[in-house]
Amino acid sequence: MPLRPASTADFANLADPKLRLSWMRDCVEAVRTPGHLHYPLLNLVSTFIDGLASAPPGKTKNGYVDYLTEHFPELCAAVGAEIFYAKYRCKAVHEFGLADGFAIGRESGLAGKYADTQSINGKDYLILNIDRLVQDFLAHIDKRIQAVR
Repeated sequence: MPLRPASTADFANLADPKLRLSWMRDCVEAVRTPGHLHYPLLNLVSTFIDGLASAPPGKTKNGYVDYLTEHFPELCAAVGAEIFYAKYRCKAVHEFGLADGFAIGRESGLAGKYADTQSINGKDYLILNIDRLVQDFLAHIDKRIQAVR
């Protein structure tokens, strides 16, 4: 019996931009669906942005910051591209934690703000609205998917 023709789904050709972007979207949606996996969402979005930002070896920070600045201007206005990179992305990805004085929160506690400084037990924290980040990331991915169709 002859084999059926192979498809990108059979061999996970991540060089196919449509497949790659749709997997990013599907992964974020799958982790968002239960409603309580905020930290893993931060990790996914942070690493997927790494995959979208292009930079030569040794310049990955520059590429990441440039990508955020271009595609996530509201995040950069609220938090700063370099602060997001160093205090959220790097700490989340490399240390499974956040920098001291930084936290993630939900839309319900931030009332639409991308980030806000709040005092918790007498200490100030810059709280990132994870729901807003995910919403903006998914909108960005959707635009990129439409561009490759």
